[in-house]
Amino acid sequence: MALKKPKTKDEFFECECKTWDKLESLVAGLPKAVLTQPGAAGDWSVKDVWAHLADWMKETRRVMPMLLAGDQVPADIQSFNAEHYEKNRNLARDVARARLERERQRVLALFKKIPEEQLLNDNRVYVWTAFSTYNHYAEHIPALTQFRRVVMRKTRRA
Repeated sequence: MALKKPKTKDEFFECECKTWDKLESLVAGLPKAVLTQPGAAGDWSVKDVWAHLADWMKETRRVMPMLLAGDQVPADIQSFNAEHYEKNRNLARDVARARLERERQRVLALFKKIPEEQLLNDNRVYVWTAFSTYNHYAEHIPALTQFRRVVMRKTRRA
């Protein structure tokens, strides 16, 4: 679910912030115990989604110098996701959350250094920046919305 491409760098960061806030609102107020239960995104928990987002942000930081130099950077999304899911399987919830917050700050700081023209008009750069932040958040919002509904329904019944 790709969001509309922003026209300015300010719009890029506004979109990132708005979509981040939406993602955050879906997790806010959920009981801590459910954050490690499967179902937030298929078999993944909220903790798994946090680790997943953080790993893609970190990967984006790793490949950005190559992208800025005009290089093609292939990505095997399914393999990356499977490998990192296994790597993060036993990661503590609070560690996953801290990593996500840290990686988000780092990736946004990097994006702020990229000239607007390159950020928005170099397709390789734009795709990686958008799909490691707001388009990636948007991809997970529908499942997290459903997860929240189910959890809140169960919580009200208890």
